[in-house]
Amino acid sequence: MNKKLSIIVFTFFFIFNFSILSAKEITKKIISDYFEDPIFNDLWFSIYDENDIRFAWYNINEFKESDYWVQVSQIKMKYLEVVEDGENLLENEIIYFYKVKEYFDYNYPHLLKKIELNLQNNDDYESLEAIIDNGIAKVTSNNNGKINNLEFKGVDIQYGDLLKLELLLHHYDDWKIGEIVNYKSYDKYSFEISEEEDILEAIEEKFYGGVKVPVYKFITKTSDTRSGFTSFYSVNSGKPMEYIDTYETTLLENKETAQNISFGGATNASQTVTVDQILENNENIKRLVLEIDGEYKKGFYEGDRQNVYSKDGKKYLELDFDLYNDPPATKIDLEKNLKATSLYPSNDEYFINLAKGIIGDVDDPWDQVQLLLNYVDIFIKDDYTANPHSVYDIVENKVGDCSEHALLFNTLARAVGIPSRELSGIINYEENKFAIHAWNEVVIDGYWYPVDPTWNYIVPPLTHIKFDLLEFVPATYKFKVVEIEYY
Repeated sequence: MNKKLSIIVFTFFFIFNFSILSAKEITKKIISDYFEDPIFNDLWFSIYDENDIRFAWYNINEFKESDYWVQVSQIKMKYLEVVEDGENLLENEIIYFYKVKEYFDYNYPHLLKKIELNLQNNDDYESLEAIIDNGIAKVTSNNNGKINNLEFKGVDIQYGDLLKLELLLHHYDDWKIGEIVNYKSYDKYSFEISEEEDILEAIEEKFYGGVKVPVYKFITKTSDTRSGFTSFYSVNSGKPMEYIDTYETTLLENKETAQNISFGGATNASQTVTVDQILENNENIKRLVLEIDGEYKKGFYEGDRQNVYSKDGKKYLELDFDLYNDPPATKIDLEKNLKATSLYPSNDEYFINLAKGIIGDVDDPWDQVQLLLNYVDIFIKDDYTANPHSVYDIVENKVGDCSEHALLFNTLARAVGIPSRELSGIINYEENKFAIHAWNEVVIDGYWYPVDPTWNYIVPPLTHIKFDLLEFVPATYKFKVVEIEYY
């Protein structure tokens, strides 16, 4: 599986009974005072994996440039990707560099006016430029030389909405435990705006650089992942000191330390989960209960076909076709997962014509999905050593792994008006092993249904186990079969 990795992976879920909605609001003066002494003034962070290997750095800076307030974020990462080639494991060294420059109008309310984004992943590159005017974002993307133009409406993004917590920390010092700060974030490829929530859990002291630093401990809950991460901000300066999630720790350090990075262990195919007995006839399994052997951290989806529960101090994963049907897809879901983006250029005439040619005169949506699945399955030659590709590279080279299958299917489905999104999880690929996999969900008759273009499944087996996040399950997990029932 080849996926662009996110630096901050949201993995913890907290519920607070003592939460208080903050009365603190952003004003014109608060922002103007902040511009005189910004928090993100050339800060450098080291990013450590779960084995304490410093495998990435993150730099953020902001300043006035002409008529704009500019924020620049950069990430450089070194990680090892392990893929299976037959009976052998191949280790690829990946160097990833990401830089984004956001331009906000210097005049209040400081609307986002322009974005410049560049991404380099070994030999693959991607760039994006967006100009925002009167709520319309005109975007030009370049994927390895392939140009695509997009337009998004309703883009109203203000600096004060995005950096609300930092602005308030800069101004106020009367914080109360349980206080909530609501703010917004947006996707730089689709311009989807989401509501987020920071909750002050504690005011405490932590050691940084050998000294005690008083810090605010916030829990961030995100609307799209239903989970969050922990962050620590200096009480005295308001600067972020540390971000903690399940698999990475992002720590404020000096530039020289942060830039001294090594290859980390962000592996793919090596992340397998073994099961204590052979699972046969996966397609005929109606119900399966697995004991999770190992320290379970939230990660498995709980909803349609899946449930996680505790009993006698142990964690169990329950899989059943009759479990918990998810609610209908929302209007926002439909709009978001029909939208063309630089990752899924479904507005490109090439993909529109290709998808229409595949489905022909077929009207039934299930039949349309089946035709698209068949096409992607046959079109892409399985190559588990392939580097990450844009969808344009996929149609040119006709090779890839599950990620490429999911990417192409997503683009084609959206091109003919079928809402589609990518999933991440594990599948039972050998008799007693589960491995990382990517597949899709589509909306039919108002509901989300899983499909798998890699294996040409219009109804994937129960042993397709969906993650709650686009995240890896630790290889320390093992499954024990508690119950299995066949049709």
